[in-house]
Amino acid sequence: MINFSFKDKAARRVLLTIIKFVFAVALTVLAYLTAKEPAYLWVGLIELALIFVIYNLLVDTKIVFRLLADLLFFIYVAQMLVLYFGNSFITLTMLKNVQFLQDLGGRAVAYILGTVIVLAIVFMPGQNILYKINKKILLAPVILLLVVEIVLHGSYKRFSPVQSFGTIFASEIRYQKVKRASVNPEIARESYYRPSFEDGIAKPKSLPENPNIIVIFTEGLSSNIISDEREIMPNLAAFEDECLTFENYYNHTFPTLRGVQGQLYSGYKLDDNEVANNLISVQGILKNQGYTTSFINVEPINDIFIEYCNNLGFDNVITDITHCTGEAKGMTDGEAYRLLMDSAYDLSESDKPFFLSVYTFGTHVSFDTPDSEVVYDDGSNEVLNRFYYLDKEFGEFLEEFKASDLADNTILIFTTDHATYADQTYMKAFPDYKRECTDVDTIPFFIYYKGMDHKTVDAGGKNSLCFAPTVLDYLDINSENYFLGTSLFDSKASSEFDSIFYDASYLVSTEGGQVRYLDDLEVDDFLSQVLSYYTAVETIE
Repeated sequence: MINFSFKDKAARRVLLTIIKFVFAVALTVLAYLTAKEPAYLWVGLIELALIFVIYNLLVDTKIVFRLLADLLFFIYVAQMLVLYFGNSFITLTMLKNVQFLQDLGGRAVAYILGTVIVLAIVFMPGQNILYKINKKILLAPVILLLVVEIVLHGSYKRFSPVQSFGTIFASEIRYQKVKRASVNPEIARESYYRPSFEDGIAKPKSLPENPNIIVIFTEGLSSNIISDEREIMPNLAAFEDECLTFENYYNHTFPTLRGVQGQLYSGYKLDDNEVANNLISVQGILKNQGYTTSFINVEPINDIFIEYCNNLGFDNVITDITHCTGEAKGMTDGEAYRLLMDSAYDLSESDKPFFLSVYTFGTHVSFDTPDSEVVYDDGSNEVLNRFYYLDKEFGEFLEEFKASDLADNTILIFTTDHATYADQTYMKAFPDYKRECTDVDTIPFFIYYKGMDHKTVDAGGKNSLCFAPTVLDYLDINSENYFLGTSLFDSKASSEFDSIFYDASYLVSTEGGQVRYLDDLEVDDFLSQVLSYYTAVETIE
């Protein structure tokens, strides 16, 4: 019998083992309260019971087996910690974006502290507390739980901490296989080459022949934030009522590096570090139409983003390193909108029409308002604050734009790089809003010009791959292309991709406005089809 004096080494280890698993149970409950999905709770607890039994079988054996026991426990609590903070398990996309940790702002401290606590608990010395039970008997529940784990299939697999962790490696293997696969470049070009795209709408007669175009890509903005009854973004909500707007319109990928380029080229991006796309883009087509094309870089100190902007294929990349006081050494939304307006004024002095685009950074996950005088309500909610601040800056920009001569011959397009990431803080800020996936949601897409009538177009679940063909269709500009999306003005047009969300971690269908995870056969079919597109991206000159 063990003496439970704290001075007794065995007794201390028993207590520490109990603490470890009580902590894991508590973390599971907290993670469930973030995700609000019962499957995370019951699947997680079943898996934790399995790990508990295996831990007791291995902890008093050779060091290699003890390390295996600790590794299983670590995988479980790490997954639950990420679920608690981020509303999803660890994904390949998260791991590939560790280089942008600085963009998490103040939340990075909480994430690092949580990781330190988890590591400290994981590697506390343990003890077999089922020592009185014969190990042969213990094998029975292990086998039983293992069977449960194996038969756990379909949509429930994504709720399993251990299986989800395994899919990270499966996704990476699949990803590397796609990169290494050999596809004939000529076949790739033929597969995705289109001599033209849909003509679903006639250019409005009130527009000039070659109007200027301003496109605003806002960081992480889901449609529900604009339409929220608490009037978080009243200026954008009012602006939407003046525009041609698209509903049931989803983001096609995540995060920013994939989202902005993917919309401009109407294509998926294979690797965040492979910044160039050699295919045909909106800016390329407009340049051939006599437009000057410019993109505003709001992160002029970020070497990765500098390279990214330089490889988007614009004539000019505009920035202002002297006005860069936002978080993560980026521009605030106020600074970005000021530079956007000044750049539009400068470009309007030329005889050539211009295409000017900007990505605003201030609504990035974890950021707060940069102005303590511009807060939502009492200023206690950082999520609401940052969107409220953006709305105020957009409202001031819109007021100046409408009062300027630019409004007479300029189309203003407002959209986003991707949906708002539904982490813990987002879920608390919007507790009544149901999200099926942390990375996928409906997003805004508004087209405005002076004197237009408001109209709503149902996108029917199509995604932001449709941005490029839709904008060009609206302008009656046609061109050969390699677009994967279709014009939203042509309800009969469709492709294999215009309702498929894809990043390094997920494959999700948004067809018909319903979010559904693809099954394994659909995933394999999709990847086989998109492989030739990646080959085309890299080989076409």
